[in-house]
Amino acid sequence: MTLPLSAYLDLESRVFVWAAGQGWQLQRTGPLRRGEWPLPRLEFLREGVLTPGEWDAALAACSLFMELVSSQREARSREGIGVKFYQAPSETLGFAQIVHTGPAEFVAVCRRLPGWDLAPAADEAAAFARVGLPCVPPSQRNPEVFTMLTGAPDD
Repeated sequence: MTLPLSAYLDLESRVFVWAAGQGWQLQRTGPLRRGEWPLPRLEFLREGVLTPGEWDAALAACSLFMELVSSQREARSREGIGVKFYQAPSETLGFAQIVHTGPAEFVAVCRRLPGWDLAPAADEAAAFARVGLPCVPPSQRNPEVFTMLTGAPDD
């Protein structure tokens, strides 16, 4: 059974409040950021890196979650919604946001471009600039966008 979008958005807002209380900065990522529905789970990107033990302790102590997958930065909410957390150092956060927003085919083309993973790229605009592209909105990320941007096939 899929819960309504409002249940996911409510949980998302509560996760953002919880994270802020931890002193964390989270960003929405994954399918919801691309405007896709239904969702397999909520996904967030955390600026900064924690050890698996630190993640496990934080998720276990959070009343929003009823279970967690040890060392995987994954949890399940009391409503049954899966939640996945990714993390990245501040200097490569832009690349991580592109990767974790996807889709995979779009990311694969980006990874082949010169400049991919060249720090610093603290946000997506900086990461796209590193590979010579304008910032592509999440809802438009697909391999065909490279043909429109460059006038050449994406391979």
